[in-house]
Amino acid sequence: MKHIKNIAAVMALLMLTGCGSVKTDKTENADTAAKAVSAENNAADGEYIYCVGSVSKVYSTAAVMQLVDEGKVGLDAPITEYIPDFTMADERYKDITVRMLMDHTSGIMGSAKVNSDLYDDNDTYNHDHLLENLSVQRLKADPGKYAAYCNVGFDLLELIVENVTGMSYTDYVRENISDRIGVTDTGTPIDMYRNDMLVPSFSANGLPLETCYCVTIGDGGIYATASDTAKFGAAFFTGDETLISDNAKNAMATRHNDNEYSDDNGLGWDYAEMLRYKQSGVKVVGKGGDVTMDHAFLLTAPDEHISVAVLSNGGTSAYNDLTAQALMDVCLQEKGIGIAEEELPECTIVDEIPDEYKAYEGMYIMNIMGNRLCRVTFPENRYLHMEKISSRKTEYTDYVYTADGDFAELACEVEESGFDKRLAAGGSSRLSFEKNTDGIFMRVSGGMTYPGLGSIDIKTYAGQMLEENNVGEDVLNSFKALDGKKFLLVGDKYSSVNYEGAAIARFSIADEMKGYVFLTSHGSDDLLKISDSGHLVSPNRIPSSSSRDLLNITADSDKNGRQTIKTSFGTEYILADDIPVFDASVRTVELTDNAAWYSISDSIANTPLTVTRPENSAVIVFNKFDEPIYTSRVKDAGNVIPMPKGGRVLFLGEKGDSFKIGK
Repeated sequence: MKHIKNIAAVMALLMLTGCGSVKTDKTENADTAAKAVSAENNAADGEYIYCVGSVSKVYSTAAVMQLVDEGKVGLDAPITEYIPDFTMADERYKDITVRMLMDHTSGIMGSAKVNSDLYDDNDTYNHDHLLENLSVQRLKADPGKYAAYCNVGFDLLELIVENVTGMSYTDYVRENISDRIGVTDTGTPIDMYRNDMLVPSFSANGLPLETCYCVTIGDGGIYATASDTAKFGAAFFTGDETLISDNAKNAMATRHNDNEYSDDNGLGWDYAEMLRYKQSGVKVVGKGGDVTMDHAFLLTAPDEHISVAVLSNGGTSAYNDLTAQALMDVCLQEKGIGIAEEELPECTIVDEIPDEYKAYEGMYIMNIMGNRLCRVTFPENRYLHMEKISSRKTEYTDYVYTADGDFAELACEVEESGFDKRLAAGGSSRLSFEKNTDGIFMRVSGGMTYPGLGSIDIKTYAGQMLEENNVGEDVLNSFKALDGKKFLLVGDKYSSVNYEGAAIARFSIADEMKGYVFLTSHGSDDLLKISDSGHLVSPNRIPSSSSRDLLNITADSDKNGRQTIKTSFGTEYILADDIPVFDASVRTVELTDNAAWYSISDSIANTPLTVTRPENSAVIVFNKFDEPIYTSRVKDAGNVIPMPKGGRVLFLGEKGDSFKIGK
């Protein structure tokens, strides 16, 4: 993992985002500089408070590890001992232990996304219905088999804390984490709701938005300043048992297995060992986090007593990661520790691919930088040709065989450039294959480059060979009837972020592979396998976080006879064909549920209308490309809404609410 070499650029980035803080054992220059930048740009009385996103997982892990230290929880005990009401539609759930929640090896599908992120609302629906949602789910793997990022595991840790202590998780965090480490600006959406220090949010075009709250607290809902977050990281310094014992910290900082292509996580931490630091003899642990608006990264060098937190509003946690590493490197250098950069491996091209690789030709599900259906072939045994098939387009990438027994990515396709002009892509990724008792898997190593910042190395299982799905023609035809059809979200609360982020989903048949379909939402595909006429299941069993957040679908009808799909995330959609038309005759919209969709009639297209809406409601307008072009989530949005040709309008509120429409 390469760091940013221009520290001035780092400090400029900090000045733009108002986000950095470093905590060391004593006073350090980097500490002073970062805090000075933060104070200059943050709220009048100090720093802004951000949602730290999935860095919250380290908090929930630490909370349970406190209970382990106290002998109240067994790390390898089944979680049913602490959550008696926890059941799943899969008997293997009884084998899930507390440790498996922390190291992402539970086998649970991934996330409960219904009402998980809310605008100007801290409703606890997701928390209160979590066990109900899980009760109808199956596992994707045997508990303990492999690690794949799983948000729900940390929401279950939140429940363990509440059940064992009898306290709300918010109160527990305040009394047993914040108070112990001496911070005052750390909390959850419950006690941070509408706090004046919360960082303001803006849309992509600069419009001020209502604050979005992550209410899945155990997996992503801790709120804190950068200084508070860095001080939390300092609680993991070796010898400091203010928060948890050294034994507990060592357990958290131990990699879950030694397979270099598996996830790097320990307990709670994404990175139990960061390779570029390990190679220089320094132990560094790290965790990133992303929610709708806020992004975070926390790095801690426990033996060197350095903690770095970078929080931002906008961007991605990858930027925070690279910035945090640059600051960590400065602090290490001041201690006389230099970090050596890993050299890219030499690429010696071999002209002929061994015949044994023919066994790896076939169709794969590949899930890195997008969920793709991939066809792998070896034309004339000279190179690897990959067709990356999505619901929208097919892309092509070629790879050459190397003396290391893997495949290096080429900058251009062989068909376009010729076999004699094989040019490796800069910082090219490498592919390799592994066959074991569970199937054939594709492995990827290489770097993701962020211009001006650096690159992040990747080494992971990224693909899995698929089996043919010889589903019956009658079942196949039932889904072919949905080819190209769109479904609209209806099940979430009016304040849910999902209505902008995942409001419209589209089915499409994967013509290249019989018995598979794509479900596309928010520009991202899920490749699903047809199980029967009412069910679609994820075929993904990749033994890494390439199989995170897997989706299963149940097709059904609602009480009004509308065709619906229900997801394993807990969300529900209706067929877009079933919604009424919005024209000049619509003067009042009465909600019979919490969401009312309309397609905009050509007769009123491009004629703005006024809407008088009740309290606790929202209106969102989508254009013909399914993009939201108006949302009442924008502060002072006004009540005049556009009516784009071919678009849709969505009214959100509470059952019985009434919206008045005027010209």
